[in-house]
Parts: sequence; C-alpha cells; structure tokens
Amino acid sequence: MKEMKRILLILTVAMVSMMSMAVSCREPEPEPEPEPVVVDKDYNFDLFVCAVKHGGMSKNKNGTYVRSVPDVTADQPMVEFTGKGIDITEDYTLESITRGKYYYQVPQRATGGFVKFHIERNAAGEESIVEDAEVPFKNNVYSARKYTHAWINDSTTLVIVGTADKATKIIWSKLNESNLAVQSEGTFDISLPTGYNAFSTTGLLTYRKSDGKLYYFYLAKPAAGLSDAATSVTYIAVIDPATMKVESNTAVPAEIMEETAGSAYGELMQNMIMYDEADNMYVAGLQTIDGKEMGILRRIPVGQKSFDPSWNGFPNPEGKLLTVQYLGNGKALSYSRDETLGTKIDSKSHFYSIVSLSNGARERVKFNGKDLQYCGGRFSQRSTVVNGKAYIGVGGEVEGAAEETNPTIYIYDCKTGVVEKGVELSKGFCFDIIRAMDAE
Repeated sequence: MKEMKRILLILTVAMVSMMSMAVSCREPEPEPEPEPVVVDKDYNFDLFVCAVKHGGMSKNKNGTYVRSVPDVTADQPMVEFTGKGIDITEDYTLESITRGKYYYQVPQRATGGFVKFHIERNAAGEESIVEDAEVPFKNNVYSARKYTHAWINDSTTLVIVGTADKATKIIWSKLNESNLAVQSEGTFDISLPTGYNAFSTTGLLTYRKSDGKLYYFYLAKPAAGLSDAATSVTYIAVIDPATMKVESNTAVPAEIMEETAGSAYGELMQNMIMYDEADNMYVAGLQTIDGKEMGILRRIPVGQKSFDPSWNGFPNPEGKLLTVQYLGNGKALSYSRDETLGTKIDSKSHFYSIVSLSNGARERVKFNGKDLQYCGGRFSQRSTVVNGKAYIGVGGEVEGAAEETNPTIYIYDCKTGVVEKGVELSKGFCFDIIRAMDAE
C-alpha cells in the first residue's frame, strides 16, 4: 500500500513538472495594444470679408479680402483687415471649391479655364496666394460662379456640372485633382420637358458613398433667368459616376419641394446638402407659402433615391433656409432668414439655429443665455464644422457709428452644446466666409 502511494506521488510530481514545462514553453500573452491617439489636424482659418456691403454671387464690387489665421479662439489678437490681407477683388471669386489646403475655381479674371491655388503664410504672418495649376477648358466652357461640383474616386477626381447654350443643355467635366487636367467631358442625356425652355444655372451635385452614385438636383424653368420657384419643377437625376450615364430622372412633386437652395450657384460658397452617420442625405430647399418662398429640409433615406414625403426637418419656417451643416448625433446647424425683418442681402434678418433631425425642433444658437445677433448676408457661409466644433461668425454690418459692431466668431461644442466666444475681426467690413483649411 505504501509502495502504491509512493508510485502515485511520483506520477503526480512528474505530471505537475511536465505541465509546468509546457506552460513555460508557451509564447507569452501579448500585451494589449494601446488605443490609438487621435491627433487633431492642423488647420488654418481663412476669413473673407467685403467692404461696404456683403458680397457673394458677384453682388459686391467694393472690395473682397481674405486673411488666413492659425486660430480663432478668444485669446488671439483681433484680426485686422485695414492695410492687411489679400485683395482678391479683381482675380478670384468668393465662391470656390475647397479640399485640404486648396481652392479650385473658375476665376474672376479671364483665363478661359480652371485654377487651383492655396493661401500661404510666411514667418512674419503675411499671406499670399500661390497658384498650383491652371488648365484651359476643352470643349465645355464654364463661367465664374456658375457651376456645381462633387468629388469621386476617393476625392482624386473633381466633377464639374453647369449649363450651356442659353441653359438648354447640361454639361459635365471630370478633372484630375492634382493638376486639374480634364480627363473627360460631355453632355447629360437630359432634355427639357414640354413647356419648359431653360434649366437652372447650375443645380446641386453630390456623391453618396453608400450607393456610389451621383445625385444631380436641377430645375426645369419656363424661361432662362426666371426665379419664380412656383413656375419651375425640380428633378433628381441619378448618375453613374464611372460612365456619367443618367440612370434615372424623376420630377419632385411641388408639395415636397419646389426648388433646392443654391440652384443657381451650387455649393461653391454655401452648404445645402449634408449626410448623417448612416448616409441619409439631407437637402435644403424651399416652397411657396402665402406667396413667400419659405425654407424646407427634405431627406433621401439611405437605399432610396427620392425624398421621403413624410419627413420635413424644417417645419414652420420663418423664412428661407440658406445653409445646413451636420453636427453629429442627429443635430444640424442651420442659417436661415426671418422674412418679417427684411429680405435684402444686407438685411439684418439672418440667424443661426440648432436643428434636431429627430423631430424638426430648432433653437437659436445662444451665448451666455442670449441669442446670437441677426446678421446681414444672404450669400454667406460664416460657419464651418471641424474636429467636433462649429465656428460661427456674426456681426460686422455697417449701419452707422452707433450700431457698428466687430464681427465675432463663436465656437459651439457639438457634443456638449456649450458656446464660447472666439476672436473678433476689425470693424468696417462685412464678414462673409470662414473656411477651415489644412495647414499642410
């Protein structure tokens, strides 16, 4: 019996020893990889102002100036424009396509083609424009400001769309992003419906990643130049970006939307189309209510190609909806107008709101419990959304010494909703655009 116990003990020790050796020969468990550190991009903020009156869409020839600054927080010195900045009045337009640190446009000066440029700041903080490419048109010819655009092929190809032959045909061009070389061009197979004699100047173009299609929103109008939305019809053309063939072309019922915002100038200056995390598409537009053009926000759900007739993200409008930008978490920033306070470009009737896309509720953007002031500038884009924050510019209208105010940028935290005051701009200019541009 003792012998049996001794044998069992020896076997047990041997098994434990073998198991220990096996464990010791195993590869050590890998250390968990640290979470990647999220590094914010290095941005410059390009600020555009106009003298005397608000600009945009060639409405002001009094002088357009731009300054590029590295930060717009409140601890920064006031941004001065008197005797500083770049005068772009004669050469370039406020309206431009932007990506990374570059601007792409048909310039104000007569070049007969496209240009690509960026704004450079030297060690002394002085700004200058550096042109990176200039390419002549091929067959399709576009006018300054009068075109719309979208990026395809992971943003290596820029698609330009406009009209020709007195707005009776719709033309397109594909440009190489790096050098603006025209890769291909053509005319869409879209004809004017019976009783209509012109298309909108540009319409709106966008590329949706989830289905890999271009969506082109345009108007059929009784006559070129006619701006009465009630007499026009909006169409949605779905286009294969590889072949540029029109796959479908359907009219939008007037009770859904009479006209998209930006039908004459695209999104060269203002944001009218946005996407949420699920790739639902939102489009700003208008309807005629009691003889007035009032804002509406419609949605094309992911997987669909037409507006959801039961959804409106901008109910009970005070006036036109001019811009929309997605903030994340089902919220959007809107810039709209109160018709009762004036409808002119310089009328101080334009204001910013936060829109809940779940129910259409909206609330004015506030600082210290007070609404941000009403602004002039119908053709303005004084807001940009980057790194979880919205930078919103107000003020600067010149209405006599007693009312003249410094243009000011406010910073809205998209997660918390907290608003802080940012940098001020010098008096005497109308603030029209803020753009966040890559510094490198």
